[in-house]
Amino acid sequence: MHVWFWGWLVVAVAAAALSALTRDRSAAPFAVGAAAAAAADALGGSPSLEWILFILVSGVVFVALNRRARRARHARDGSGRHSRGRTAER
Repeated sequence: MHVWFWGWLVVAVAAAALSALTRDRSAAPFAVGAAAAAAADALGGSPSLEWILFILVSGVVFVALNRRARRARHARDGSGRHSRGRTAER
């Protein structure tokens, strides 16, 4: 295995541990992206492909997780403090 594989693996484990310890979803997408980059290196991909894969996978997973987590809270008829006063307008 190349040095890049072990580097991506360390980043993936560290981001997953950080996400688990802080019980926050913000680091988890980067763990998934780093794991995808490590898999690309194991399959013989170039470092530029690994970086592109890391950025794309992390970005897509980050947006997917955070959009789902924030949508109901800020929805027009949501149940948070941000929707107070909006339900009476309808």
